[in-house]
Amino acid sequence: MMKIFKRAFLFLAAGILLGACEKNAIPEVTEPVQDGGAYVKFFFQVEGAPRANFYLDSKKVTGVAPTTSNIVLGNLYGSVYPSNAYALVPAGSFNMSAIDTVAGAGTADVLASTSVSMAANKHYSAYLAGTPESYEVFMVEDNLPPADYTKIWWRFMNTMANMPFAVDAYAVRSAVAATETKPAEPVEVYELGKGLEFKQHGPYVELKPGTYTYKVFASGTEYDPATSPSYIQQSFAVASLGRVYTTQIRGTYAEKPKAAQIDYWRER
Repeated sequence: MMKIFKRAFLFLAAGILLGACEKNAIPEVTEPVQDGGAYVKFFFQVEGAPRANFYLDSKKVTGVAPTTSNIVLGNLYGSVYPSNAYALVPAGSFNMSAIDTVAGAGTADVLASTSVSMAANKHYSAYLAGTPESYEVFMVEDNLPPADYTKIWWRFMNTMANMPFAVDAYAVRSAVAATETKPAEPVEVYELGKGLEFKQHGPYVELKPGTYTYKVFASGTEYDPATSPSYIQQSFAVASLGRVYTTQIRGTYAEKPKAAQIDYWRER
């Protein structure tokens, strides 16, 4: 069943991309990847970047459904491909590039590229990061925890460019009031990583269900993770067991960051 699903996903992705046309078009991956491929999640983290797509050598491996007039579109800042889980691509060594795909122009300008080597059945996250003046592509291996439908795992990744400091990241679980059947639960603080520079991430940390605030502080400053104002933060409920997530900060550093510069995605 898994093998069928993998191939169906690849054919579906190819179907979305087929028929699109652009000037200086580059070939797309339109054949199914056999078992033993690598799993990659692609992030577009540069604030102010044009629409773009990722390529392995000359084959496009990300995409957006074309317009009704068959104009190829790229992924906007803040996009991730695919939105959940991973894309299945061939394992091996490649030149990974992020290429400008402006609607209607199709200039195919290379924004940045790097050499990558991906092992079969491994998981990776690939990033277009930096600034419009200095793009870069990099990739990290995602050492996913074992599948366990009784647990929730969370990680933090720093992809915010031009930060003048490293960061400390925390998941702060809100206190839970007592009920007739359960005692009160105090605030709990989970460290997701300290001293994380640009392009660095912490380990996956096990969390329990609850309402969390993900807080990011400047390393080396004095603060209480539970009560101090943070540089940037995001709050939401965590309930689904068996999931694996990453919270990331992105874009370009500003003294007062935008709410959209922190978000989270699901790996599993």
